[in-house]
Amino acid sequence: MRSAETCLIDAELAAFLESPVMIIVGTGIGGVPEIGRGLGASVEAGGGALHLIVSAWQWPQTVSQARANGAIAVTFARPTDYVTYQVKGQVDRVAPLTPALQDRAARYAAEIVEVLAGLGMPPAITAPWRSRRDLVALRIRPRQVFVQTPGPRAGQVLSSHTA
Repeated sequence: MRSAETCLIDAELAAFLESPVMIIVGTGIGGVPEIGRGLGASVEAGGGALHLIVSAWQWPQTVSQARANGAIAVTFARPTDYVTYQVKGQVDRVAPLTPALQDRAARYAAEIVEVLAGLGMPPAITAPWRSRRDLVALRIRPRQVFVQTPGPRAGQVLSSHTA
C-alpha cells in the first residue's frame, strides 16, 4: 500500500484509468444507489484528483447525487483481460467540460468503440451509453483505490488516504 504522503494515483494507474476501459459510476443518498457510465477520465498532474466525464442528460440521478453528497465509487475495467480497479472518493466539483476534457471524451468514445468491436461487440450495441449530450466533469478526490481484478487480490486496498 502507498503511504498517505504519496499520491493515490501514480503514473501507471493514471494511464490505466485514462485508457479505453469500461467505466461504471456509483453514487448514493440514504442507501439508495444510482449507477451510470463514464465517458472518459483524466487524472490531474500529481494524481491528487480525477476528472470523470459523465452525461448529465443520460445519468441525471447519478450526477444529482454526486452534487448532493459527493460520495462516489468508480470502477474501471479493461474488457480485454478484466483488469479492474475501483476508486472511492469525494466529488468536490461538478462543472462543464473544458476543451481538453471535451477532446478526452471524444477520444475515449472512439477508443472504446474500437476495443469493444475487436471483441465482437458492434458499435450499435454500445451507442446508448456513449451519449455526449450534456457532458459534465465530476472532479473526484480519491480516498481509496482497490484492486478488483478477479482473483486472489480482488478487494485488496491498493492505496488509501485518510485525510
